[in-house]
Amino acid sequence: SSPADGSGPALISSPEISMGRSSAACAPLRASPLLLAAGAAADEPFPRYACGEGQNSYPFCDTKLPIEKRVEDVISRLRLEEKPLLMEARYSPLGNISRLGIPQYDWGGNCVHGVQSRCGRGTKGDTRCPTPFPNPNFLGATFNESVWHGMGRVIGVELRSLWRQEVGEDHESNLPPIGLDCWSPNINVVRDPRWGRNLETPGEDPLLLGRFGAAVTQGLQHGDDPKYLQVVVTLKHLVANSLEGTWDGPGGPAAYPGRGLCPGGKCTRHTFDPNISTYDLASTYLVAFRESVVKGGALGVMCSYNSVNGVPSCANKWLLGQKLRKEWGFQGYVTGDSGAVADIYNTHFYTPTMEDAVAEVAVNAGTDVQSGLWPRDHPWSVHGEYIDLIPKAVRAGKLKEAAVDEALRHTLTLRFRLGLFDPPQDQYYEHISPDAVRSDGHV
Repeated sequence: SSPADGSGPALISSPEISMGRSSAACAPLRASPLLLAAGAAADEPFPRYACGEGQNSYPFCDTKLPIEKRVEDVISRLRLEEKPLLMEARYSPLGNISRLGIPQYDWGGNCVHGVQSRCGRGTKGDTRCPTPFPNPNFLGATFNESVWHGMGRVIGVELRSLWRQEVGEDHESNLPPIGLDCWSPNINVVRDPRWGRNLETPGEDPLLLGRFGAAVTQGLQHGDDPKYLQVVVTLKHLVANSLEGTWDGPGGPAAYPGRGLCPGGKCTRHTFDPNISTYDLASTYLVAFRESVVKGGALGVMCSYNSVNGVPSCANKWLLGQKLRKEWGFQGYVTGDSGAVADIYNTHFYTPTMEDAVAEVAVNAGTDVQSGLWPRDHPWSVHGEYIDLIPKAVRAGKLKEAAVDEALRHTLTLRFRLGLFDPPQDQYYEHISPDAVRSDGHV
């Protein structure tokens, strides 16, 4: 665990606002001075790699074995109570399995138009804050896939550098330490100025959104080392998420079973349940996600707060199983938006109990990771419905442990592909200098 007072590196948040230019974003870094000879820091407060000294004799640490066998070895060694610790998005700096040498990991970093984190320090002690790009709404207006790819490439390099420096998400405590997963790009359709998040997405056209998602995905995930992923994207928000605020609307009582457009009579992103035709889903709302997965190779998807046609997105087997994995060939992980799993019971009233929401619905539908909420003024979640209820549900026979193991395969495979179970000193990305952040080539 970590100190609650946020003690750690003296890192500050940038007060600056500027726009990054993408003209040099795709320049290769292999011959760059922005590489260091040193590997991982010896005094880092939160270990970033598994298989450290004294705990590297497990078969899952053997780099000669295929990733599939290494993942299975990890799963076979996990106790039931430990498994959901690896299925919580923002449980870091908790969530480590110390007896196996598996460190904490934060799945919840945001990178919509730059890494959203604290600032780092350059090799000369100077403050280096992540390069900020124009909002995606402006980037969409460029109609330039090279610009979009370039932004992804810069963000990926800077996230690797900041992660290496133990930089945290953008909280005063510098916690949780940021991971290598970007909760971006946002490729929801913008068709109503009242949404409130219009600047996060490139536009209203499904084709444009798909091209943007694919280009950013390729820039983020694939860098200069073909052996490892640079970072992992998380496309959001699947699906038809375009409502903010609180609006009066029709709906049944705020009780199970939830009925109507907005159960409880208040329309929010947590209660909204629109009826969308199969045609509109196929021609508008799913287009960008399919393009980003099939053409871009995206390895992460976030299911949204809202329901569609009576089923919460994070409980939708047709959406997460049939469409995403079977038809589109998705090979990555699915996370719920923060609190979305709890919404299945709390605001959609889709199940009679929270245990049913977790056991019979979310995990079985394909929501591999849950993002729990956290107390006010506390930067990371201190519990989650998965942690609280998965072991209980398995023992009660409501959830098969095999379904939990399948979710772990999706998440652990990505951590292996990022190189987090391999010796860091031999990895290209571990040698990216702190000076890469907001370097001349990036701004």
